[in-house]
Amino acid sequence: MLGQAISHYRILRKLGGGGMGVVYEAEDTRLGRHVALKFLPEELAKDRLALERFQREARAASALNHPNICTIFEIDEADGHPFIAMELLEGQTLRQKIMGKALDLEPVLDLGVQIASALEAAHTKGIVHRDIKPGNIFVTNLEQAKVLDFGLAKLEKAAAAGADPAGATMTAEEHLTSPGVALGTVAYMSPEQVAGKELDARTDLFSFGAVLYEMTTGRQAFSGNTSGVIFHSILEKHPPSVSRVNPELPPRLEEVIAKALEKDREVRYQHAADMRADLKRLKRDTSSGTVSAPVVRKAVQWWRAKPAWIASATALLLISGVLVTRYALRTEHQNIASVAVLPFSGLSADADAEFLQDGITDGIIDTLSQLPNLRVMSSSSVLRYKGREADPQKVGKDLRVDAVLIGRITQRGELFSVNAELVSVADNSQIWGEQYSEKIADVSALQQEIVRDISDRLRLKLSAAEKERLTKRPTANPEAYELYLRGRHEMDKWTDAGWKKSVEYFQQAIDKDPEYATAYAGLADAYELLVNTGPVFSLKDSAAKAAAAANHAIALDDSLSEAHLALALIHWGNYKFDDAQREFRRALELSEIRRALELDPLNLHASVRLGDLFIFQHDYDNAIAQYRKTLEIDPSFVEARYALSYGYQMKGQYDQAMEERAQGLTAEGYPNIAEEDKRLYAASGWKGVLRKRIERSSNPENQNFYDPYGVAVGYAQLEENDKALLWLERAYAEHVPLSFLLVDTDLEKVHSDPRFKDLVHRIGFPQ
Repeated sequence: MLGQAISHYRILRKLGGGGMGVVYEAEDTRLGRHVALKFLPEELAKDRLALERFQREARAASALNHPNICTIFEIDEADGHPFIAMELLEGQTLRQKIMGKALDLEPVLDLGVQIASALEAAHTKGIVHRDIKPGNIFVTNLEQAKVLDFGLAKLEKAAAAGADPAGATMTAEEHLTSPGVALGTVAYMSPEQVAGKELDARTDLFSFGAVLYEMTTGRQAFSGNTSGVIFHSILEKHPPSVSRVNPELPPRLEEVIAKALEKDREVRYQHAADMRADLKRLKRDTSSGTVSAPVVRKAVQWWRAKPAWIASATALLLISGVLVTRYALRTEHQNIASVAVLPFSGLSADADAEFLQDGITDGIIDTLSQLPNLRVMSSSSVLRYKGREADPQKVGKDLRVDAVLIGRITQRGELFSVNAELVSVADNSQIWGEQYSEKIADVSALQQEIVRDISDRLRLKLSAAEKERLTKRPTANPEAYELYLRGRHEMDKWTDAGWKKSVEYFQQAIDKDPEYATAYAGLADAYELLVNTGPVFSLKDSAAKAAAAANHAIALDDSLSEAHLALALIHWGNYKFDDAQREFRRALELSEIRRALELDPLNLHASVRLGDLFIFQHDYDNAIAQYRKTLEIDPSFVEARYALSYGYQMKGQYDQAMEERAQGLTAEGYPNIAEEDKRLYAASGWKGVLRKRIERSSNPENQNFYDPYGVAVGYAQLEENDKALLWLERAYAEHVPLSFLLVDTDLEKVHSDPRFKDLVHRIGFPQ
């Protein structure tokens, strides 16, 4: 068949074959990808049972979309030859990987968790595999487990409406009469399978236990020269304990395997999820060093063979050594007091993938920040590392943290996998690592699981209230949460268009879940940004909506600090200073911003605010230096670009001011205006640019530029004080925020004017 075209596939090479099929590598000429084609042998194509099994494999596997299950693309027929097109895998089967030798503990647990996860996914869909064995588990070159061959799979009665009752059992006789069966297959059958009883998901867990036994010992749990001998062993005998065959294994793994191999399925593991959880906990504790029993077991065995005086001395040394070892393991990494979460990577750069990637990162940051005695860098501090291959140790030193969390996401349809790793900055060693597989709808649960695992690894002592907070989901509606993530993603773009789009997403999230407090807080944030930072059309309306959203969020959840902050800023903008309970005292603000930068050295907004304070003090050199430092952190941060332009303007360096302003306009999507300003500057100097800015900003119909306060400042810079005061009155009437009125350097020349003093009095600024 080599070189032949089968449907839209071109056969490239033979990969292997057995009694139930021959597998070829082929090129999908439509999609330009390589796949594996499994053909039913010609002699079996007319066998009804064989054909049903072949079709059952395709139907069962194609119903599952999971990173640890081989993906089925389609089932088709060419010239009377049925075939299945499936994912092409590179690596080896678990059978080939074992080859009579026990695997190390780490791959046993890693692969074990993945296999259990695959079984959990299948069982959740009501699909029982019924043929779990090392030959049906593939291990890729990246050590990813893939469960294969659902040819004997069945739908449980609960999931198979109108399913054929004859498919409810798979007896030993059926196994032995199925094409391609061997003694190696029956060795993994469950007792109920051997006895011909009706099967459920627990039969797979027994078979999985037999696979784990072989992975840890290098030998089959049940073996014999004939099927009858093997069946007798499965029904009547217990295999030698894992610890006898491999004393290096921790007792807890032996317990997991023994529970899976219980003859009575009522006392066996009942769900794959439980088995996965036990293996996952064991994997975590093993990597953290809390499982160290094998060395004790070995020492005790040696001690029993020695004279009494040696035994006593050895016992003392052993106890001391174990205590020292356990103390060292317990104290390892205990001084992790600060963490940075780098932007997760792996997905494509399109908007749909980016919002998920950013949402997972931000959600982990937000949830980690709730842990006690742990300082977590804000999203703005780590934003500069987005899309870059960064050295965790170097990043950690730059951010002055003890550990860095890195993660990579892969997505396949509605499922995605996350590989997360916590790295020590001190020695670049791994503190913790885990792989997760979830549906996109379960992003919130994934974030919480990662944070809980990190908390457990760092042995943080959580109160009951803190534990409850970590398990509390902001919404039970996955669509609402996805819309919220999209809203945050748009808002974090820090553009007018982004803020407007975020309002739409937050409102849609609220429509999906009217009790979603965090979405109301996000809506308040977005409106507040539109009021205090963005274009100022419909300011009064936006301020009212922001206040309403913040109040609603607080009513639903009084602990949302972002809702309180948004409400305070709106109150300040409305000159309700008692309600806002804050004052713009420069010394206090300087202290707060310096502290923010000390805790979070790459916080872009705090960095710009510090530069603003230097401007208010007429310290333009330090202001320019601070703005430039902000742009070194993130050259795309437009707010800092405009601030730097203003700093140069105040120092009289208009060429530099013009260049920075043009870069800011271009970055915001106004390259034509940037070029127009450059021409005006060349022809009329900085005053010509100012007058053009005033013209653009004084037209209410020009929504993206209308800014009464900016017009007032522009006229003040031109020393046209009457017009400046007139536009300040207009700004006040239109509820434009005037928070910087008393500290704005450009307005100092009108401070002595009675009209300005009257305005300050009416606003109610603290005297």
